[in-house]
Amino acid sequence: MRRRTMTRIKTHFASRAAGALVLALVGWTGITHAQTGSAKGMEPADKVVVADKRVPTADSVMPTGDIQQVGCSTCGSGLMGGSGGAAYGGGGCGSGDCAAGCYPGRKPCDCSGIFGDTAFGRAVGGLYECICCPDPCYEPQYVPAADAAFFVDGARPVTQMRLRVDAAWELKNPDRAEFFWPRDRTNPQQVGPAGPCARTGSIGKGPGFIASSVNYQDISLYSEAAAGNFGMFVEMPYRHIDPETGAISSQAACPASGFADMNLGTKALLLDCDLLQLTFQFKTFLPTGDFLKGLGTAHVSLEPSFLWAVKLTPDSYVQGQLSYWIPIAGDDLYQADIFHTHMSYNHVLWRPCCGIQLVGTLEVNEWSVMGGAYTVPDFLIAGKPVAASGTATMLSAGPGARLYICDKIDIGVGSAFSITGPRWAEDLVRAEFRWRF
Repeated sequence: MRRRTMTRIKTHFASRAAGALVLALVGWTGITHAQTGSAKGMEPADKVVVADKRVPTADSVMPTGDIQQVGCSTCGSGLMGGSGGAAYGGGGCGSGDCAAGCYPGRKPCDCSGIFGDTAFGRAVGGLYECICCPDPCYEPQYVPAADAAFFVDGARPVTQMRLRVDAAWELKNPDRAEFFWPRDRTNPQQVGPAGPCARTGSIGKGPGFIASSVNYQDISLYSEAAAGNFGMFVEMPYRHIDPETGAISSQAACPASGFADMNLGTKALLLDCDLLQLTFQFKTFLPTGDFLKGLGTAHVSLEPSFLWAVKLTPDSYVQGQLSYWIPIAGDDLYQADIFHTHMSYNHVLWRPCCGIQLVGTLEVNEWSVMGGAYTVPDFLIAGKPVAASGTATMLSAGPGARLYICDKIDIGVGSAFSITGPRWAEDLVRAEFRWRF
Protein backbone atom coordinates (compact mmCIF):
# COMPACT_ATOMS: atom_id res chain seq x y z
CA MET A 1 0.00 0.00 0.00
CA ARG A 2 2.79 2.36 0.95
CA ARG A 3 4.73 1.47 -2.23
CA ARG A 4 1.68 2.25 -4.40
CA THR A 5 1.19 5.66 -2.71
CA MET A 6 4.86 6.63 -3.30
CA THR A 7 4.58 5.60 -6.94
CA ARG A 8 1.56 7.89 -7.40
CA ILE A 9 3.35 10.86 -5.78
CA LYS A 10 6.37 10.40 -8.04
CA THR A 11 4.16 10.17 -11.13
CA HIS A 12 2.31 13.40 -10.10
CA PHE A 13 5.50 15.42 -9.66
CA ALA A 14 6.96 14.07 -12.89
CA SER A 15 3.92 15.09 -14.88
CA ARG A 16 3.97 18.60 -13.31
CA ALA A 17 7.68 19.03 -14.16
CA ALA A 18 7.13 17.83 -17.72
CA GLY A 19 4.27 20.31 -18.15
CA ALA A 20 6.39 23.23 -16.86
CA LEU A 21 9.20 22.27 -19.23
CA VAL A 22 6.84 22.17 -22.21
CA LEU A 23 5.42 25.63 -21.33
CA ALA A 24 8.93 27.07 -21.00
CA LEU A 25 9.96 25.68 -24.40
CA VAL A 26 6.81 27.07 -26.04
CA GLY A 27 7.35 30.53 -24.49
CA TRP A 28 10.99 30.63 -25.57
CA THR A 29 10.06 29.58 -29.11
CA GLY A 30 7.37 32.31 -29.28
CA ILE A 31 9.79 35.02 -28.15
CA THR A 32 12.38 33.87 -30.67
CA HIS A 33 9.87 33.96 -33.50
CA ALA A 34 8.57 37.37 -32.40
CA GLN A 35 12.08 38.79 -32.52
CA THR A 36 12.88 37.33 -35.94
CA GLY A 37 9.40 37.76 -37.38
CA SER A 38 9.74 34.35 -39.04
CA ALA A 39 6.86 32.59 -37.35
CA LYS A 40 3.63 32.49 -39.26
CA GLY A 41 1.06 34.98 -38.02
CA MET A 42 3.56 36.94 -35.94
CA GLU A 43 3.83 40.73 -36.59
CA PRO A 44 7.16 42.54 -37.27
CA ALA A 45 8.84 44.38 -34.44
CA ASP A 46 7.70 47.82 -35.70
CA LYS A 47 4.12 46.95 -34.71
CA VAL A 48 3.06 46.82 -31.09
CA VAL A 49 -0.05 44.74 -30.41
CA VAL A 50 -2.24 46.24 -27.69
CA ALA A 51 -5.71 44.76 -27.11
CA ASP A 52 -5.81 43.40 -30.69
CA LYS A 53 -5.23 46.94 -32.07
CA ARG A 54 -2.00 47.43 -33.93
CA VAL A 55 -0.34 50.80 -33.01
CA PRO A 56 2.56 51.81 -35.28
CA THR A 57 5.70 53.16 -33.62
CA ALA A 58 7.31 56.53 -34.52
CA ASP A 59 9.72 54.94 -36.99
CA SER A 60 6.92 53.23 -38.89
CA VAL A 61 4.90 56.44 -39.35
CA MET A 62 7.38 58.13 -41.66
CA PRO A 63 11.09 57.86 -42.39
CA THR A 64 13.35 59.97 -40.18
CA GLY A 65 13.53 63.59 -41.35
CA ASP A 66 10.21 63.49 -43.20
CA ILE A 67 7.93 64.25 -40.25
CA GLN A 68 5.66 67.15 -41.11
CA GLN A 69 3.15 68.94 -38.94
CA VAL A 70 -0.33 69.15 -40.50
CA GLY A 71 -3.33 71.32 -39.77
CA CYS A 72 -5.61 71.27 -36.80
CA SER A 73 -9.22 72.27 -36.35
CA THR A 74 -8.42 75.56 -34.65
CA CYS A 75 -5.65 76.86 -36.92
CA GLY A 76 -6.79 80.14 -38.49
CA SER A 77 -10.46 79.81 -37.51
CA GLY A 78 -12.22 82.37 -35.34
CA LEU A 79 -15.23 82.14 -33.06
CA MET A 80 -17.51 82.36 -36.09
CA GLY A 81 -15.45 79.90 -38.13
CA GLY A 82 -13.75 80.68 -41.41
CA SER A 83 -12.84 79.24 -44.75
CA GLY A 84 -9.13 80.03 -44.64
CA GLY A 85 -7.07 76.88 -44.87
CA ALA A 86 -10.10 74.58 -44.96
CA ALA A 87 -8.10 72.11 -46.99
CA TYR A 88 -5.66 71.80 -44.07
CA GLY A 89 -7.89 70.42 -41.39
CA GLY A 90 -10.38 73.27 -41.13
CA GLY A 91 -7.84 76.00 -40.14
CA GLY A 92 -5.33 78.18 -41.89
CA CYS A 93 -3.30 81.39 -41.95
CA GLY A 94 -5.82 83.50 -43.79
CA SER A 95 -7.96 83.20 -46.85
CA GLY A 96 -7.37 82.59 -50.51
CA ASP A 97 -3.84 81.98 -51.74
CA CYS A 98 -2.28 83.08 -48.44
CA ALA A 99 -3.77 80.04 -46.71
CA ALA A 100 -1.93 77.57 -48.95
CA GLY A 101 0.72 75.55 -47.16
CA CYS A 102 -0.30 76.72 -43.71
CA TYR A 103 0.20 74.63 -40.63
CA PRO A 104 -0.16 75.59 -36.95
CA GLY A 105 2.29 78.16 -35.67
CA ARG A 106 3.82 79.08 -39.03
CA LYS A 107 2.95 81.18 -42.06
CA PRO A 108 4.09 80.80 -45.65
CA CYS A 109 7.16 82.92 -46.47
CA ASP A 110 6.51 83.62 -50.12
CA CYS A 111 7.14 87.38 -50.43
CA SER A 112 10.93 87.47 -50.31
CA GLY A 113 11.25 86.52 -53.98
CA ILE A 114 9.05 89.31 -55.34
CA PHE A 115 11.72 91.99 -54.83
CA GLY A 116 13.96 90.71 -57.61
CA ASP A 117 17.43 89.21 -57.80
CA THR A 118 19.34 92.48 -57.60
CA ALA A 119 21.48 93.43 -54.60
CA PHE A 120 18.74 95.79 -53.40
CA GLY A 121 16.02 93.18 -53.98
CA ARG A 122 17.93 90.53 -52.04
CA ALA A 123 18.50 92.99 -49.20
CA VAL A 124 14.80 93.85 -48.98
CA GLY A 125 13.83 90.19 -49.27
CA GLY A 126 16.27 89.25 -46.54
CA LEU A 127 14.86 91.99 -44.30
CA TYR A 128 11.33 90.69 -44.94
CA GLU A 129 12.37 87.16 -43.97
CA CYS A 130 14.18 88.43 -40.87
CA ILE A 131 11.03 90.21 -39.67
CA CYS A 132 8.23 87.90 -40.82
CA CYS A 133 9.66 84.39 -40.99
CA PRO A 134 13.13 84.06 -39.44
CA ASP A 135 15.10 80.88 -39.98
CA PRO A 136 14.12 78.44 -37.17
CA CYS A 137 17.62 76.93 -37.34
CA TYR A 138 19.35 80.25 -36.58
CA GLU A 139 21.11 80.34 -33.23
CA PRO A 140 22.16 83.81 -31.97
CA GLN A 141 25.87 84.09 -31.28
CA TYR A 142 28.66 86.65 -31.10
CA VAL A 143 30.36 87.11 -34.49
CA PRO A 144 33.73 88.94 -34.39
CA ALA A 145 33.42 90.43 -37.89
CA ALA A 146 30.04 91.94 -36.95
CA ASP A 147 31.54 93.92 -34.05
CA ALA A 148 34.99 95.02 -35.19
CA ALA A 149 34.48 98.79 -35.72
CA PHE A 150 36.22 101.31 -33.45
CA PHE A 151 33.85 104.26 -33.88
CA VAL A 152 30.57 102.30 -34.06
CA ASP A 153 28.96 100.81 -30.97
CA GLY A 154 28.27 97.07 -31.16
CA ALA A 155 24.72 96.03 -32.04
CA ARG A 156 24.62 92.78 -30.06
CA PRO A 157 24.38 93.19 -26.25
CA VAL A 158 27.17 91.16 -24.67
CA THR A 159 28.70 90.97 -21.21
CA GLN A 160 32.15 92.45 -21.57
CA MET A 161 34.83 94.81 -20.28
CA ARG A 162 36.61 97.28 -22.57
CA LEU A 163 39.71 99.39 -22.00
CA ARG A 164 40.03 102.22 -24.56
CA VAL A 165 42.82 104.76 -25.18
CA ASP A 166 42.26 107.80 -27.44
CA ALA A 167 44.92 110.21 -28.68
CA ALA A 168 43.58 113.24 -30.59
CA TRP A 169 45.30 116.25 -32.12
CA GLU A 170 44.00 119.66 -33.19
CA LEU A 171 40.38 119.48 -32.07
CA LYS A 172 39.19 122.78 -33.52
CA ASN A 173 36.90 125.23 -31.64
CA PRO A 174 36.37 123.02 -28.56
CA ASP A 175 33.35 125.01 -27.33
CA ARG A 176 31.42 124.51 -30.59
CA ALA A 177 27.84 123.57 -29.63
CA GLU A 178 29.22 122.85 -26.12
CA PHE A 179 30.04 119.33 -27.26
CA PHE A 180 33.58 119.08 -25.85
CA TRP A 181 33.57 121.78 -23.17
CA PRO A 182 31.31 124.75 -22.22
CA ARG A 183 31.29 128.24 -23.70
CA ASP A 184 34.54 130.23 -23.45
CA ARG A 185 34.07 133.54 -21.61
CA THR A 186 36.54 136.39 -21.09
CA ASN A 187 34.27 139.19 -19.92
CA PRO A 188 34.03 139.21 -16.09
CA GLN A 189 30.45 140.47 -16.41
CA GLN A 190 29.36 137.26 -18.11
CA VAL A 191 27.80 134.67 -15.86
CA GLY A 192 28.54 131.00 -16.30
CA PRO A 193 31.47 128.61 -16.75
CA ALA A 194 34.49 129.60 -18.78
CA GLY A 195 36.98 127.67 -20.83
CA PRO A 196 40.13 126.39 -19.09
CA CYS A 197 42.29 129.19 -20.49
CA ALA A 198 39.76 132.04 -20.22
CA ARG A 199 38.46 131.91 -16.69
CA THR A 200 36.60 135.02 -15.55
CA GLY A 201 38.45 137.31 -13.15
CA SER A 202 41.86 135.68 -13.73
CA ILE A 203 44.90 137.97 -13.91
CA GLY A 204 46.32 138.39 -17.38
CA LYS A 205 43.44 136.67 -19.14
CA GLY A 206 42.19 138.26 -22.30
CA PRO A 207 41.21 137.65 -25.93
CA GLY A 208 44.43 135.77 -26.65
CA PHE A 209 43.54 133.14 -24.09
CA ILE A 210 40.64 131.71 -26.07
CA ALA A 211 41.54 128.13 -27.08
CA SER A 212 41.63 127.73 -30.85
CA SER A 213 42.18 123.97 -30.62
CA VAL A 214 43.09 121.32 -28.10
CA ASN A 215 45.07 118.10 -28.03
CA TYR A 216 43.71 115.48 -25.66
CA GLN A 217 44.19 111.92 -24.49
CA ASP A 218 41.50 109.74 -22.95
CA ILE A 219 41.68 106.42 -21.17
CA SER A 220 38.28 104.93 -20.38
CA LEU A 221 36.87 101.79 -18.76
CA TYR A 222 33.62 100.45 -20.21
CA SER A 223 31.57 97.69 -18.55
CA GLU A 224 28.51 96.05 -20.08
CA ALA A 225 26.16 93.42 -18.67
CA ALA A 226 23.76 91.63 -21.02
CA ALA A 227 20.94 89.13 -20.63
CA GLY A 228 19.39 87.87 -23.87
CA ASN A 229 18.45 90.81 -26.09
CA PHE A 230 18.95 93.49 -23.42
CA GLY A 231 22.09 95.10 -22.06
CA MET A 232 23.19 97.90 -19.70
CA PHE A 233 26.54 99.69 -19.70
CA VAL A 234 28.56 102.40 -17.97
CA GLU A 235 31.75 104.17 -19.14
CA MET A 236 34.13 106.34 -17.09
CA PRO A 237 36.90 108.27 -18.92
CA TYR A 238 40.03 109.92 -17.54
CA ARG A 239 41.22 112.85 -19.67
CA HIS A 240 44.31 115.00 -20.20
CA ILE A 241 44.01 118.17 -22.29
CA ASP A 242 46.60 120.55 -23.73
CA PRO A 243 44.82 123.60 -25.25
CA GLU A 244 46.43 125.89 -27.81
CA THR A 245 45.89 129.66 -27.61
CA GLY A 246 47.18 132.76 -29.38
CA ALA A 247 48.73 134.34 -26.28
CA ILE A 248 52.50 134.60 -25.98
CA SER A 249 52.51 134.79 -22.17
CA SER A 250 53.51 131.75 -20.19
CA GLN A 251 50.07 131.88 -18.61
CA ALA A 252 48.70 130.64 -21.92
CA ALA A 253 49.81 127.16 -20.94
CA CYS A 254 46.79 125.58 -19.25
CA PRO A 255 46.95 121.78 -19.44
CA ALA A 256 44.69 119.80 -17.12
CA SER A 257 43.97 116.20 -16.15
CA GLY A 258 41.14 114.45 -14.36
CA PHE A 259 37.98 112.45 -14.77
CA ALA A 260 35.77 113.59 -17.65
CA ASP A 261 31.99 113.25 -18.09
CA MET A 262 30.79 109.68 -17.60
CA ASN A 263 28.04 108.04 -19.62
CA LEU A 264 25.66 105.15 -19.07
CA GLY A 265 22.88 103.58 -21.09
CA THR A 266 20.90 100.61 -22.31
CA LYS A 267 20.69 98.43 -25.43
CA ALA A 268 17.67 96.56 -26.78
CA LEU A 269 18.15 94.16 -29.69
CA LEU A 270 15.08 94.66 -31.93
CA LEU A 271 15.92 92.30 -34.82
CA ASP A 272 18.27 89.35 -34.72
CA CYS A 273 18.76 87.01 -37.67
CA ASP A 274 21.66 85.70 -39.73
CA LEU A 275 21.44 88.67 -42.12
CA LEU A 276 20.84 91.57 -39.74
CA GLN A 277 21.10 92.70 -36.13
CA LEU A 278 19.27 95.96 -35.30
CA THR A 279 19.48 97.58 -31.86
CA PHE A 280 18.09 100.65 -30.13
CA GLN A 281 20.55 102.27 -27.74
CA PHE A 282 19.94 105.13 -25.32
CA LYS A 283 22.93 106.86 -23.74
CA THR A 284 23.02 109.56 -21.04
CA PHE A 285 26.06 111.77 -20.41
CA LEU A 286 26.46 113.05 -16.83
CA PRO A 287 28.57 116.18 -16.02
CA THR A 288 31.07 114.50 -13.68
CA GLY A 289 34.12 116.24 -15.17
CA ASP A 290 35.54 119.54 -13.89
CA PHE A 291 34.29 121.93 -16.60
CA LEU A 292 36.42 124.81 -15.23
CA LYS A 293 39.44 122.80 -16.37
CA GLY A 294 37.92 121.82 -19.71
CA LEU A 295 37.22 118.24 -18.61
CA GLY A 296 33.45 118.33 -19.07
CA THR A 297 30.53 120.18 -20.63
CA ALA A 298 28.74 121.35 -17.42
CA HIS A 299 25.41 119.92 -18.61
CA VAL A 300 23.53 116.66 -19.12
CA SER A 301 23.22 115.24 -22.64
CA LEU A 302 21.02 112.52 -24.11
CA GLU A 303 21.81 110.39 -27.14
CA PRO A 304 19.34 107.92 -28.72
CA SER A 305 20.87 105.69 -31.41
CA PHE A 306 20.14 102.90 -33.84
CA LEU A 307 22.91 100.34 -34.26
CA TRP A 308 23.09 97.65 -36.91
CA ALA A 309 25.30 94.97 -38.46
CA VAL A 310 24.50 93.58 -41.94
CA LYS A 311 26.09 90.39 -43.25
CA LEU A 312 27.45 90.74 -46.80
CA THR A 313 29.39 87.47 -47.02
CA PRO A 314 30.44 84.94 -44.37
CA ASP A 315 33.60 87.03 -43.84
CA SER A 316 32.29 90.57 -44.48
CA TYR A 317 29.91 92.82 -42.54
CA VAL A 318 28.75 96.42 -42.67
CA GLN A 319 28.42 97.93 -39.21
CA GLY A 320 26.59 101.23 -38.67
CA GLN A 321 25.29 103.73 -36.14
CA LEU A 322 22.75 106.56 -36.42
CA SER A 323 22.72 108.92 -33.41
CA TYR A 324 21.27 112.23 -32.26
CA TRP A 325 23.07 114.08 -29.42
CA ILE A 326 20.81 116.39 -27.38
CA PRO A 327 22.31 118.83 -24.81
CA ILE A 328 20.16 119.81 -21.83
CA ALA A 329 20.49 122.97 -19.70
CA GLY A 330 23.57 124.30 -21.48
CA ASP A 331 24.16 127.83 -22.77
CA ASP A 332 21.12 128.77 -24.88
CA LEU A 333 23.23 130.57 -27.46
CA TYR A 334 25.99 127.98 -27.82
CA GLN A 335 24.48 124.55 -27.29
CA ALA A 336 23.00 122.72 -30.29
CA ASP A 337 21.78 119.27 -31.25
CA ILE A 338 24.25 117.15 -33.22
CA PHE A 339 23.29 114.46 -35.70
CA HIS A 340 26.07 111.95 -36.34
CA THR A 341 26.33 108.70 -38.25
CA HIS A 342 29.13 106.15 -38.58
CA MET A 343 29.72 103.30 -41.03
CA SER A 344 32.36 100.57 -41.07
CA TYR A 345 33.21 97.84 -43.55
CA ASN A 346 34.63 94.84 -41.65
CA HIS A 347 36.39 91.95 -43.40
CA VAL A 348 38.34 88.93 -42.15
CA LEU A 349 41.90 89.37 -43.45
CA TRP A 350 43.58 86.33 -41.91
CA ARG A 351 42.35 83.18 -40.19
CA PRO A 352 45.05 80.59 -39.45
CA CYS A 353 42.52 78.57 -37.45
CA CYS A 354 38.94 78.91 -36.26
CA GLY A 355 39.99 80.37 -32.92
CA ILE A 356 42.22 83.16 -34.25
CA GLN A 357 41.34 85.75 -36.86
CA LEU A 358 42.43 89.23 -37.92
CA VAL A 359 39.59 91.56 -38.97
CA GLY A 360 40.30 94.75 -40.91
CA THR A 361 38.04 97.82 -40.82
CA LEU A 362 37.49 100.87 -43.02
CA GLU A 363 35.35 103.51 -41.28
CA VAL A 364 33.65 106.77 -42.24
CA ASN A 365 32.25 109.21 -39.65
CA GLU A 366 29.89 112.14 -40.27
CA TRP A 367 28.83 114.89 -37.85
CA SER A 368 26.21 117.58 -38.52
CA VAL A 369 25.97 120.45 -36.01
CA MET A 370 22.42 121.76 -36.08
CA GLY A 371 23.19 125.38 -35.17
CA GLY A 372 24.67 126.80 -31.97
CA ALA A 373 27.86 128.89 -31.78
CA TYR A 374 31.55 128.85 -30.91
CA THR A 375 34.20 131.37 -29.84
CA VAL A 376 37.12 132.29 -32.13
CA PRO A 377 40.57 133.36 -30.85
CA ASP A 378 40.56 136.67 -32.73
CA PHE A 379 41.78 139.80 -30.92
CA LEU A 380 39.10 141.93 -32.56
CA ILE A 381 36.09 139.78 -31.81
CA ALA A 382 37.40 137.39 -29.17
CA GLY A 383 34.92 136.58 -26.45
CA LYS A 384 31.98 137.11 -28.77
CA PRO A 385 30.01 134.18 -30.14
CA VAL A 386 30.27 133.23 -33.78
CA ALA A 387 27.33 131.32 -35.13
CA ALA A 388 28.16 127.77 -36.09
CA SER A 389 26.84 127.03 -39.55
CA GLY A 390 23.51 125.26 -39.39
CA THR A 391 23.89 121.58 -40.28
CA ALA A 392 27.67 122.10 -40.70
CA THR A 393 29.05 118.75 -41.86
CA MET A 394 32.30 117.27 -40.58
CA LEU A 395 33.73 114.09 -42.11
CA SER A 396 36.55 111.76 -41.08
CA ALA A 397 37.70 108.33 -42.21
CA GLY A 398 40.42 105.80 -41.48
CA PRO A 399 41.44 102.12 -41.37
CA GLY A 400 41.84 99.78 -38.42
CA ALA A 401 42.48 96.15 -37.48
CA ARG A 402 41.53 93.79 -34.63
CA LEU A 403 43.07 90.49 -33.61
CA TYR A 404 40.54 88.08 -32.08
CA ILE A 405 41.37 85.13 -29.84
CA CYS A 406 38.28 82.91 -30.22
CA ASP A 407 35.28 85.10 -29.39
CA LYS A 408 36.45 86.09 -25.89
CA ILE A 409 39.39 88.49 -26.30
CA ASP A 410 40.37 91.03 -28.93
CA ILE A 411 42.87 93.86 -29.24
CA GLY A 412 43.16 96.43 -32.02
CA VAL A 413 43.93 99.92 -33.26
CA GLY A 414 41.72 102.21 -35.38
CA SER A 415 42.06 105.71 -36.81
CA ALA A 416 40.03 108.66 -38.04
CA PHE A 417 41.53 111.45 -40.13
CA SER A 418 39.59 114.63 -40.89
CA ILE A 419 38.72 115.23 -44.57
CA THR A 420 36.75 118.50 -44.20
CA GLY A 421 37.57 122.02 -42.96
CA PRO A 422 35.11 122.06 -40.02
CA ARG A 423 36.08 119.17 -37.78
CA TRP A 424 36.48 117.79 -34.34
CA ALA A 425 39.97 116.28 -34.14
CA GLU A 426 42.34 116.57 -37.09
CA ASP A 427 43.74 113.12 -36.30
CA LEU A 428 42.42 110.53 -33.85
CA VAL A 429 44.02 107.18 -33.02
CA ARG A 430 42.11 104.70 -30.86
CA ALA A 431 43.38 101.49 -29.23
CA GLU A 432 41.10 98.98 -27.49
CA PHE A 433 41.28 95.81 -25.46
CA ARG A 434 38.05 93.88 -24.90
CA TRP A 435 37.25 90.81 -22.84
CA ARG A 436 33.85 89.10 -23.11
CA PHE A 437 32.78 86.70 -20.38
